[in-house]
Amino acid sequence: MTSSAKFAVPFRIKLNTSFLLNGLLLITYLGAFSWLWAFDLNVLIKLIIAAALVVGFINHMRQHLLRINKRTVVNLIWQEQDQWQLETPLGELINARLLGSSYVNPWLIVLNFKPEAGRRMLPVVIMPDSVDSTTFRRLSVKLRLHGGEVARQVT
Repeated sequence: MTSSAKFAVPFRIKLNTSFLLNGLLLITYLGAFSWLWAFDLNVLIKLIIAAALVVGFINHMRQHLLRINKRTVVNLIWQEQDQWQLETPLGELINARLLGSSYVNPWLIVLNFKPEAGRRMLPVVIMPDSVDSTTFRRLSVKLRLHGGEVARQVT
């Protein structure tokens, strides 16, 4: 027996800091920074690229580790098949639509949202350690079943 999505209870997801994601970001930035000095480039170009890496690292740490960036999403509410509410650290609720560029993987879920207010795309990266295992599994299954036309599965 199946229930109608119209009468389904909203699916709430509280996102926590993912130490796995932050560790991978740190390794990536450190690797990029160390490889930068291996190339034979002008010192000025190396400094410009190093500055860009530092700015990107700070931005990612504010968004994913400290969770103080205005584009950070701390809670998700899947109200109906195509209606989502995203909550920022400041308590702002953003109504958004899930985009087709989202995908589900056994170790990672990336949800790309287009806010109704016309802002640019808002990606949400969900690692297995950013939510409890039951929520991660339930979200994966719900996305495959009800968000099949939107979220692609990558195995």
